[in-house]
Amino acid sequence: MAKIKREDVIDEALELLKEGGLEAITTRRLAQRLGVESATLYWHVKDKATLLGEMASTIIARYHTIKTPHDTEQWEKWFMDHAYSFRNALLAYPDGAMLHAGSIPTFNDLVQLAPKTEYLVRAGFSEREAQMAMLTMGQFTLGSVMEEQTRNKRRILKSSQMEKVKESQRDTDMDTLTSDVMNTIENEAENAFEFGIQLIVKGLKK
Repeated sequence: MAKIKREDVIDEALELLKEGGLEAITTRRLAQRLGVESATLYWHVKDKATLLGEMASTIIARYHTIKTPHDTEQWEKWFMDHAYSFRNALLAYPDGAMLHAGSIPTFNDLVQLAPKTEYLVRAGFSEREAQMAMLTMGQFTLGSVMEEQTRNKRRILKSSQMEKVKESQRDTDMDTLTSDVMNTIENEAENAFEFGIQLIVKGLKK
């Protein structure tokens, strides 16, 4: 039987995630890939929830690497860059947003959050405002990416589906409106994300 480490379990689980999304993550399949019995996995992660949390934390550690600057004069730019960095990390794997949303934050995740809220406090926000700003940005980013990944996964907006919607609209004006809206949803996820983050920043500046 193969000897494995905790890091091996997490890395192989991430490979399964890359290949088939969250539905591909089962202890049986993971054990088979690692060449061990399923029970062996629990020496390294106590349950599946812990495994998913470690996977989410590892993705963030590898892809969400933006630093917190000392200068607070351009906090708006840092805030937006931070949001984009988080978005890119979630998009690095299929179901990345769903994985992160459903996981339990690790101690390291919470440790990494502290200097970010402290940065906003130094920029002039109260501690409560800084915490809520980070929470709002995080939840908006999660929801935005989750919508994008779910839509892509289910192929809801294929041209054939758009045609079905069009066929159900007898009014020409409504047909054009429907087509325009669906085209925006399908092709402008990043633009919509940027618009939303800009709105959050504008609200924080008031």
